[in-house]
Amino acid sequence: MSRRDTIKARQNKLKEAFLEQLKRTPTIETSCQKVSIARATVYRWIKASKKFEKKVDEALVEGRTFMSDIAENQLFSLIGDKKIEAIRLYLSTHNARYGNKLELSGKVSTKDEPLTDEQKTLIKKALRLSSLHTYGKSKTNKTHRKNPQR
Repeated sequence: MSRRDTIKARQNKLKEAFLEQLKRTPTIETSCQKVSIARATVYRWIKASKKFEKKVDEALVEGRTFMSDIAENQLFSLIGDKKIEAIRLYLSTHNARYGNKLELSGKVSTKDEPLTDEQKTLIKKALRLSSLHTYGKSKTNKTHRKNPQR
């Protein structure tokens, strides 16, 4: 086996170990530490191979799903232990009756009154500051001189 083949085989083993770790701990930093490789190495592999990049993305999704399952399991354990914070969290995110509510009340009306001079001045100033004062106005067409050297 040539030196190049040996390096390639070792890299493939590291890549597989990294991907497996990523499925358990879905952060690149933590997975790199567990496998003893540098983050820069992983990003170099991602840059060099779209196939590896896709595998990393898939491993991250799988790892996040796994961690969500663990978190939900812990939440249900806490609910079973009658922890009010866990009960409140679950109800507020899974039952509309217990979710955060925002109640708005008021009256909206419009009046067709002419603007005061002060309002007109403020509008003109706002348009000038926003550069919208030229909106809708046609710009003068500038004719470009042809370069005689071409």
